[in-house]
Amino acid sequence: MKTTAAAILFVASLLGSTQATAQPPASAPLAQFDAAAIKLRPPTGGIPIAGFLSYPGGRITYAGNAKMLIWFAYGLQDYQVAGGPDWIASDRFDITAVPPDSSPSRSNPIHNAEPTAEQRQMLQSLLRDRFALQCHFEIRQGEVYLLTRGAKPLQFVPPAHPGSDPRSVVVAKQGGIYDGEAGGNNTTTDYLATRLSSYLRLPVLNQTGITGSWDFHLDPVDRENKDVLGAVYSVVDRLGLKIKRGRGPIQTLVIDHIDHPTMN
Repeated sequence: MKTTAAAILFVASLLGSTQATAQPPASAPLAQFDAAAIKLRPPTGGIPIAGFLSYPGGRITYAGNAKMLIWFAYGLQDYQVAGGPDWIASDRFDITAVPPDSSPSRSNPIHNAEPTAEQRQMLQSLLRDRFALQCHFEIRQGEVYLLTRGAKPLQFVPPAHPGSDPRSVVVAKQGGIYDGEAGGNNTTTDYLATRLSSYLRLPVLNQTGITGSWDFHLDPVDRENKDVLGAVYSVVDRLGLKIKRGRGPIQTLVIDHIDHPTMN
């Protein structure tokens, strides 16, 4: 599945951040950017492109609101962030930052739409220092989807590019058509579960027991379908998996305090 940097950025805006990252011990200092510029974006019409992107050499850009920035920094999705004032979802910011020369991110040779573990730490430092973010984690019980193995053969193959960013998408066509086409590159079932949750608007807990990274592609089956939930269920079934509603634990970041950032 080929994509441009601009397309990666737009897709990232729909996902939020997608892979939870273990936090360093409380005594370990977080990595920090060497310099960061934050500007408030004036209101505009339409749907502006938003998301995170890192460039060869380590420079990163971010466009979006503070809540989405928290998703990227902590590897969460929207339903995993609670609390905070209304402006964290309405005010939009443009951020450009560069890591110090000693950062491993300096050797990054490709565009990425997902932060590395080090870049997540840098974003957390930025939220702490420029947004005065104070937060804590809780485990809350709530409605979820459970992703398990099905009876059909699995439609996964070894990844063609095992070093690439993971991708999993139920393809949306012009006019809101979800015809059942779907694809994944170097995806894990954990990543697939997270992507499915963005369509289903509830957490998807991976209980498949399937490890490793995989590619997959499913052809369209209904070129008139506009039911995204039906398309997701069809994709899951054709992949050889099952999904059903249930209840389960949801890791939730609770915002205790946050300020408008200092601008520069």
